[in-house]
Amino acid sequence: MRPLPRSLDPLPDETLTGFILRLAHRTGTTPGEITIRTGLAPHDRPGLPTRLPLGSLHHLSDVHVTAFADVTHLTPGEVTGLLLAPLGDRYGPLNPALTPRRTPARMIYDNPWVLTRSTRYCPPCLAGEGDAVQDSHGGAWQRLWRLPVVFFCLRHERLLQHECPGCGTPAHSVRTANANAIARLSDDTLHPWQCRFPTRPTPQHQHETACAADLTRRDPSSAEPDTVTMTVLLQLQQQLVDLLTSGGPETVMSAGAPVPAAHYFADLRATVAMVFRTWPVAREYASTPCLATALDTEYTSRIAQAEPLLNTPGKKKTSKPYTAPPADSLAAGAVLDVASQLLQAADPHEARKRLAPLVQRLRDADRALSTYLRRPAWISQSLRAAVKDNWPAGKELAA
Repeated sequence: MRPLPRSLDPLPDETLTGFILRLAHRTGTTPGEITIRTGLAPHDRPGLPTRLPLGSLHHLSDVHVTAFADVTHLTPGEVTGLLLAPLGDRYGPLNPALTPRRTPARMIYDNPWVLTRSTRYCPPCLAGEGDAVQDSHGGAWQRLWRLPVVFFCLRHERLLQHECPGCGTPAHSVRTANANAIARLSDDTLHPWQCRFPTRPTPQHQHETACAADLTRRDPSSAEPDTVTMTVLLQLQQQLVDLLTSGGPETVMSAGAPVPAAHYFADLRATVAMVFRTWPVAREYASTPCLATALDTEYTSRIAQAEPLLNTPGKKKTSKPYTAPPADSLAAGAVLDVASQLLQAADPHEARKRLAPLVQRLRDADRALSTYLRRPAWISQSLRAAVKDNWPAGKELAA
């Protein structure tokens, strides 16, 4: 494959899809053409529209990394830095050792703790940092925005948005049917920061029209929480980002003992499930009334999601609505605030005391969800011990 006549330098923490959108815009072509020129488009679909598999967000083979690097004038290391997989070193839900999703395909297709089919975003960040390249082609669609534990922009001190202010669709939303990592791959009219989702169904033989809303503009319907709540969320986000950053703290206290960063995020995942399934048991741990109210609202919506599942045939999966992180940034920050407070125990005795009401309530309310805590690889040993010590004798959590 021949190298492109010109390319771009990747921006800090940029995703592969964001880089492709900016590169296509700079070269005056379609994102689909970039996927073909760089060897990312599948070769088993002759005569069909170009496709960029969702798995490309997470992992590329060595062959694809090398080809993409050669064509775009990047180094293999720069290409790998556009992917989500390297974040698994510190982010437990993307770490094969801390999830049953052992293959790259399952890691990205069946994992609610990575935002695969949409992303959060910060409008000022998308507008760019003011240099000529970003003024023309926009700022980075950031990798960390794809992690549900990232809900706040530290640079601009604001909650991230997750929906287009024009059509209300989650940003970078893709249709389940085509499983494309980028919508409208053959469209060369859209700027990287414009919404690519179709505005409405169209009659047969007519081209769908993109929403095309400017995502760098703030949603006028959104309102920031009070100052105290914003301060709490900023501090919490800073702590979590520090743990995600290469060179950050190697360990953090979780359930009364120091654990590796990746294990801490796995513990957060499990604790969020316990918080939602047993709400309002942990309501006292919300740092502000605003955060408590946000979780009241979120819990109500999860009950509504779970109720229809009670009457479905076969496996009920009624626990599923309680295990996924919220899409809304305020609700995400609120539940992570509570979960982090629960895990922030000084010693194992205090950890057992904090978690006891949740474990006991969960035992009575949802035995199925307790399997979440029976998998040793999913949580740290310290959290497992705290949960186990609150379980009745004869009902061990052994896998």
